[in-house]
Amino acid sequence: MALPTSEPSAPARVTSYNGLEKLPPEIRRQILSILDLHNLSSLVHASAVFHEQYLEDRRYLLCSSLETTLGTVTPDACAAFQSGSPHFSYTREDVINLLGSFRVNRQPLHQRLREHEAVEMAAFHLSIISPLLQHYVGWALGNLAIETGNMTRSISLSRVEETRLLRSFYRFQLCCNLFGKGGQRPCTKQTLGFRPVEILQLFFCLFEPWEVEEISCINTFAQDKYDHIFREISWDVNERNPKFDGQRPPTPEGAFDFDNSWARERLLTGTVSRGLELLHKVTFKIENHSQLVQTMQEYITWPLGNFIAKEALGETAQWERRQDALSERDEKQNRRDPLPFNGDSESCPPLAWTLIWGGTYSNLYGYYIQDTIRRFGYVFFDATTIESLGAKDILLREWKKDWGDSDPRNDI
Repeated sequence: MALPTSEPSAPARVTSYNGLEKLPPEIRRQILSILDLHNLSSLVHASAVFHEQYLEDRRYLLCSSLETTLGTVTPDACAAFQSGSPHFSYTREDVINLLGSFRVNRQPLHQRLREHEAVEMAAFHLSIISPLLQHYVGWALGNLAIETGNMTRSISLSRVEETRLLRSFYRFQLCCNLFGKGGQRPCTKQTLGFRPVEILQLFFCLFEPWEVEEISCINTFAQDKYDHIFREISWDVNERNPKFDGQRPPTPEGAFDFDNSWARERLLTGTVSRGLELLHKVTFKIENHSQLVQTMQEYITWPLGNFIAKEALGETAQWERRQDALSERDEKQNRRDPLPFNGDSESCPPLAWTLIWGGTYSNLYGYYIQDTIRRFGYVFFDATTIESLGAKDILLREWKKDWGDSDPRNDI
């Protein structure tokens, strides 16, 4: 249940909270301040006493709860929020400044956010991020189950798995806001002309290579969703459909040339770059085919400029970046520095990454890894999850199917 964006009516008292409600206000405030967003929402909706105290100190409590919920992902979430604000000055300089500073700002949220901003961030997390994250996990596990021949299993995410997923969703949204169409409709942004290698250098090089792959996994997830939708509505938006009779030429409004493979791919990229709110809408809010067609006719769009898959993470951009200068990560790759799996933590590579690269450092991603592997969510899951699902052999089989006995690092 999302925290409300307007003041709610006081909930009915729940007897099970009577003991907590009798605690001194200072203790109740402390309890509220350490809860994550889901538990904070549950408590303030269930208890009139806690609800009243929450309203008295709403900004501080929401900010504390956001930090508890997001942990190390807090800077990414703040940058996604800031870049998606209608007040964000969308210029090359502002984009570059944001990307150069967001990961080093350690100021507490209650010193950075106004109350309405904390409310908006909390609402976005609860209503958009959380349901999409859970849906993504089910989608990835379902894809893996098809390969293993087993029944789809549900899992309880570890804190590390949840952190990997959270940062990937927020970083994907940040990329959409800065280099894509974002959530604005109609989009009034003007293209800033970032070349693919510039996006790679400014944005993706901020992250470790397996973290780049986390973002790529979300991009593949969104691409697959819209690719399926494009196939589903293909005739509805075809200008030869009789409903467009009398409206040609030019191409009627709401018609798209999906028969042109180049146009279809560009429209797919542009629509993916709308970000998570549209992805949530088409995943959870569509009730029938007519509504789907109407929604997509409203939101399908050409890309603002260069974006992720075949551009910023393409072979050419990665080659050009290396021509400018080799990074410390490139040097690690050239030396084949050891990178064994040392257990699951937020800052270390997951088991699946160390498996496909043979326990040595790799700074390759995007073009060099197939979507087949990304559809398993391979960089998100802990070793125990990978092993219990029988995914290790599947990953190695798919990797070998693509590269055989060769190593793409030898060709760089």
